[in-house]
Amino acid sequence: MSENLSTSRKEKNEDEVAASLNTEGLNKSPQEVSESDARKDSLQSVENLDMAGKSSARSLEKKDELIVGLNTEGLNEIPHEVTEADASKDILQSFESFQIIEGLSTSMSNEKEDDENIADFSDDGMMELSQEVFETDTKRDKVQSAENFEIAEVFSTSILPEKKSDEFLADLNAEGMMEISQKISERDVEKDTLHSLENLEVFQKLSTSVLQETGDAEELNQIPQEVVEGDAKRDQLQSEENPEVAEKVSTHILHEVKHGDFMVKLNAKGLREIPQVVFEIQILKYLHLNNNEIKTLHKNLGNLTNLEILSVEGNGLIALPPEISLLHKLRVLNISHNQLSCLPKELSKLVNIKQLFVSHNNIEEFPAALECLETLEILDLAVNNLKTLPENMVSMKNLNVLNLDSNQILIFPKVLCYLPNLIKLSISGNLIQSLPKDIKELRRLQALSMNHNKLIFLPVQLFQLAKLQKLRLDDNKLEVLSDKVENLQELRVLSVANNLFKNISENLCNCTMLECLILHGNQLTQLPNRMHRLKRLRELCISRNQMDNLDEQISRIKDLSIIEASGNALTCIPVEIKNCMQIIKVDLSYNKLSQFPVGLCALVALKILNLSGNYISEIITEISFIENLEHLELNRNKLSYFSEHLCRLTKLIYLDLSENEINSIPKEVSNMKYLQVLLLYHNKFVSFPRELCSLNSLQKLDLSENQIQCIPSDICNLQMIKDLNLSNNQLVSFPSEICHLSSLEKLKLCQINGLKLTKLPEELSKLTCLRELDISHNALKDIPEGIGELKHLVSLTANNNSISQLPKSVTSLSDLQQLNLSGNQLICLPSGLQHLQSLKDINFDGNPLIRPPQEVCKGKQLYTIVCYLESADERDGLLYWKRKSSRHWRSGKVKTKL
Repeated sequence: MSENLSTSRKEKNEDEVAASLNTEGLNKSPQEVSESDARKDSLQSVENLDMAGKSSARSLEKKDELIVGLNTEGLNEIPHEVTEADASKDILQSFESFQIIEGLSTSMSNEKEDDENIADFSDDGMMELSQEVFETDTKRDKVQSAENFEIAEVFSTSILPEKKSDEFLADLNAEGMMEISQKISERDVEKDTLHSLENLEVFQKLSTSVLQETGDAEELNQIPQEVVEGDAKRDQLQSEENPEVAEKVSTHILHEVKHGDFMVKLNAKGLREIPQVVFEIQILKYLHLNNNEIKTLHKNLGNLTNLEILSVEGNGLIALPPEISLLHKLRVLNISHNQLSCLPKELSKLVNIKQLFVSHNNIEEFPAALECLETLEILDLAVNNLKTLPENMVSMKNLNVLNLDSNQILIFPKVLCYLPNLIKLSISGNLIQSLPKDIKELRRLQALSMNHNKLIFLPVQLFQLAKLQKLRLDDNKLEVLSDKVENLQELRVLSVANNLFKNISENLCNCTMLECLILHGNQLTQLPNRMHRLKRLRELCISRNQMDNLDEQISRIKDLSIIEASGNALTCIPVEIKNCMQIIKVDLSYNKLSQFPVGLCALVALKILNLSGNYISEIITEISFIENLEHLELNRNKLSYFSEHLCRLTKLIYLDLSENEINSIPKEVSNMKYLQVLLLYHNKFVSFPRELCSLNSLQKLDLSENQIQCIPSDICNLQMIKDLNLSNNQLVSFPSEICHLSSLEKLKLCQINGLKLTKLPEELSKLTCLRELDISHNALKDIPEGIGELKHLVSLTANNNSISQLPKSVTSLSDLQQLNLSGNQLICLPSGLQHLQSLKDINFDGNPLIRPPQEVCKGKQLYTIVCYLESADERDGLLYWKRKSSRHWRSGKVKTKL
């Protein structure tokens, strides 16, 4: 009997262990677990004991607890319907995923990586991944290449000012790797639905430990003593003043490790130091700490010996610790957008480093440590203060991509010419006046970007680079393009915008692989006579030159898809352009066209057409043949009416007819069912065109700078309208009809030149979606109390009115970021402005303020204004009670005498 009792107790204990992942602190067992199921679990677990033991031992090599002392927000709130099978799945995710992904990473990282991680230069001098070079790696990405998975994750603002380095690296499927890994784990979960008791016990121990250390939900600010002591407390919570941040950080770390992704991503968390618990995750491979406030990296960083990617961009780092040399497996290091003035010599010990991003720092001399990094393939030193490069840099034999944009380099460094594997070089935004003859040694160079320098001429040796595909030389002082340009038989992109070219060599037409030719901002009067030989040309950009005609030979370039020729003196467009059936965009704005180019009407693929700033007075019937047109600009012409022919463009989304002489709208406008943007400002309208009220898809309407006096009630039919501008009209009063536009987000009624409004209706409070309201330059004396109902209001512009008092409800606009009340008659500001926590831009200039005085408001700092108001309220309160007490004392004294 005692043996049976012992067996029964043992089985009961096993049941409790297997169900220990249930709700309310993991301490309750499922209510409907049968003894037979428990016995089945026990038998299955014994059979799988060896397999699970290996898995658990691997994940808990250093400790049984990978994550402890994490003050998480939802740790004690596990869903109430967790079953044994669900618990088992959770466990397997944290143990078997590790083996699977580590195996993949190991196998893929041993593959040959020749010619990978190469980047192209984008139109602005940016680098992009070359599709030709990265084709193999991209395929690997789709089949779980852990080698490339991190690349798409780590890069951000690294290459040029105002550019993100996700443009530097092309579309690698970062999430694809994670998804595939999870699917593999799920398959394994299905195979081994019931896991060993050993795994269950390990996970129960981990969970119980974490629960014991985090305590109850009401005590989330307490830090476990066993794991975090001294400075580690500060690391884990970041600041006792901001425990919420620590809870989120801890939750994220727990989630990442539990699911075996080997990545901790703590971007933009307001961290000042790396949480100490991070250094205990020995399996960690990817660590992202971008856009925090971390000034120094802890020496314990050296403990993360399996780390392959480290990204601490945008923090304010002033130095790297010597212990970084211990990260022998590190392949990608991103320390861009910091305050680094030098790099430690220990960096030279990173023997596996392949990609290094150090842009937007304060480095004045090329770091000597980099000269020893023979494995380095991508180096970004853009936006620093470099003036020269050392000769020893020639030892960087494997360097494929180099970015030196926006430094202070005066002379092109010859050492660059002897980097044998250099494929992409960007050295834009410097002060270079010439190129050395040694440039010819860059025999593998595919892309060269030297925009924004001071180049006067190009040496003929440049045109010996037979593999050059992209050449960008914008914003220099070049006058001549050598006839030797024809040697560049692989050239796909040539951009020489904003130079001093008066003509272009005819030999350029022998570069038959050319796809994009950018000649903006020169002094060209004509194109080369043999342009038709550029059969592959797709983009031709010749804006801001001195051309008075467009040669008909362009019509023979069948693949042409974009023509930009604005800012010339073109008087006509050859009708033969109709043969370019692939054209999707034409920009002929600001020329001297007096008639609508009839040849354009045959371009059935055309989607974007800009004819602004010409002298067109009539729209021809044939325009209706451009059936796929979506974007049409005809502003600043001589149109006297809204042509019904335009109404046949049923796919049109954007139409600009502003600054013409239109005074009416045809009823056929209702056919434009997809029109979303209609600009009609500065025309001759004397009343709001009722016909527009039939445009059910209209989202933006601009009728400013007209003579409109009233708004029809039919305007309520514009149920999709989001942006409405009626500024500078002759409205007698605020049109209350507008208040029925429930979708409206932006309303502008600025009356600098129009009839002044004197009052706002209470119905304004119905515009609950309103985000921007401009009622400046009117004669308003107050703002209605209902303004407080506009809970989504972000910007309120009411300057240059006669407002003497603000309603108290204005303090409930919690989303308000911009408030302009300058040039009014305000004497005092309401208390409670401290509730406007989103407010960033305030202006109370030009008011006769007393509370607070104008001197306090000049700094335009909300904190200063609020402090003054709070002090004033406190003084007023004390004075009130003092006076009240005095009155009571006098009253009591009088009664005593009586």
